[in-house]
Amino acid sequence: MHKVKDLLWVWLLPDIQRAIDRDEWIRHGGKWIIFDTKEKIEALAWGLEPLIDSGEINSAKYWNKDPSAINVYSLDRDKDRIWDILKNLGAGESRVWEYDYAMDKNMLRPFDFLYSWLSKFFKRLGIFTYVMPLLTWLPLAYAIYLSRDFLLQLTIDLPAIHT
Repeated sequence: MHKVKDLLWVWLLPDIQRAIDRDEWIRHGGKWIIFDTKEKIEALAWGLEPLIDSGEINSAKYWNKDPSAINVYSLDRDKDRIWDILKNLGAGESRVWEYDYAMDKNMLRPFDFLYSWLSKFFKRLGIFTYVMPLLTWLPLAYAIYLSRDFLLQLTIDLPAIHT
């Protein structure tokens, strides 16, 4: 197993490239995405290394910032087995399964996809979730209020239609 680092990700790849049926991967390939601190994600990645070498897990990558996330790749028929492995290695409950080629599914059900991601994000924020609207909307509302004279000049007078 070797690591490949780039600006955002650390890839955990097997030393020997395995043949993957591309058609099967397009239909059934996906990943567990686990969210946690960088320290816990790196510990999880360390535990995955021998499993990637043995071929039990295809590959993984983790984000090298804090908070972090790790993507563990597998086919959907193996996702429960892979989740058991991840749980035994200490993965937390803040997780989501996503298909690699899920764009069409995400487009058909955008609110499900958005809820899936946002719920994980806000769960990590904890009590800060309730403060965040004040920190984002109040400054925006105040900026709009201060520039109201300018914004009101940008009106369009439409001709009246008499019937």
